[in-house]
Amino acid sequence: MNDIDPICDILERITTLYRNEVRLVGVEHGLHPVHLEVIYYLSRCNKYSDTPAAVTEFLGITKGTTSQSISLLEAKGYLTKEKDPNDRRVSHLVLTPQGEAVARKAIPPVSLKHGLEKLGCGSAALKVQLEALLRDIQRSTQSASFGLCKTCQFHSPMSDGHFYCELTKETLIADYGTLICREHTYIQKNE
Repeated sequence: MNDIDPICDILERITTLYRNEVRLVGVEHGLHPVHLEVIYYLSRCNKYSDTPAAVTEFLGITKGTTSQSISLLEAKGYLTKEKDPNDRRVSHLVLTPQGEAVARKAIPPVSLKHGLEKLGCGSAALKVQLEALLRDIQRSTQSASFGLCKTCQFHSPMSDGHFYCELTKETLIADYGTLICREHTYIQKNE
């Protein structure tokens, strides 16, 4: 056994417990874990990333699974589909208040939240290490980053509680910077 194996075992166990807790919350609402993942993603993404195609890419699932999940969530009243005002071919997925409530309850699981809170100051170091691990995995698998707007190379802060997105050429409110963006590009650092 090498030094990496115990870390992989720990990560595997954490992800298994995470999935199990999410599954149990889903049972309460008649939802499968993938449905909760769709809901949680939509609760965290921006207006450029709330399409069926973005959901498919973010979750790494098939178009068919995405379509079926969206239909079920719409039928249960957790989300609605709205046509893009500029491009009628594009549908945006918008969570209803009921969907928002499920997102807050289901993911991340309570046990994970509590465990991370117990780390206190150690959570900052863990965050940095996990971000580095995530970026390396994304690079090696050629996966999109789907990072937060405020960590993107196109994010340009302004002094009045807004920021300018150099990619979309829009001025957006600062709170928007905390949302997941499909177009996210990491700031280039000397690594």
